Amino acid sequence: SQHFLRIWDRQASDRVDEFVAISQHVADRIKKYYRREAKIIYPPVSLAWGPCLPAGRLPQLTNYYLIVSRLYPNKNIDLAIEAFAKLRLPLVIIGAGPELKKLQATSYKLQAKNIKFLGFVPDEELPHYYQNCKAFLMPQEEDFGITPIEAMSFGKPVLALRKGGACETVIEGVTGEFFDDPISEGLADGVRRLNENYTNYDGEKIKQQARKFSTKRFKNEILKLVYNS
Repeated sequence: SQHFLRIWDRQASDRVDEFVAISQHVADRIKKYYRREAKIIYPPVSLAWGPCLPAGRLPQLTNYYLIVSRLYPNKNIDLAIEAFAKLRLPLVIIGAGPELKKLQATSYKLQAKNIKFLGFVPDEELPHYYQNCKAFLMPQEEDFGITPIEAMSFGKPVLALRKGGACETVIEGVTGEFFDDPISEGLADGVRRLNENYTNYDGEKIKQQARKFSTKRFKNEILKLVYNS
């Protein structure tokens, strides 16, 4: 049945007028499998956050590293837990998913009291956590990756795995750093390098990078594509 699906998929792809990819990473995949060029239009990222909620309503955490992610095996959250259990730096993990209890158990086993799991957090509360973190972590490969850009919109540097869409949105040494291998030692080394470079990050430059992925830019590019087709 997979054979027939592949045939159908290839025939359907031949009828496509134009492919649009959310990143060069995806465009490369389209070229590999369909032998077609794709126009890149990055997804819109909401940068128009409302005012942060009154501080007294939410946990008063400071100087922490932040992860905002669904908790699935491919998100590599376990790497961050293992790394921060050794680094003993504060880490806040926001998100829900089937891996939550397993990750909490790992954290407990490693006696990582510096790691806090906040579970699901509604969108209106996320600005509070972005605004008060020291830096944002993305230990997984994503086709694009919206949460790092949300963090950058608050002027926060990002540490990301050097794979996928992050390579197109994070500027090394300017808006954050990369680590090359999806292992806890690699992530821990990235944290150390980010800390060493921390005073060199310019919050305004980081915000400027985030603005490149605005909703207005997305609408303009989609309209241009439609009217020029």
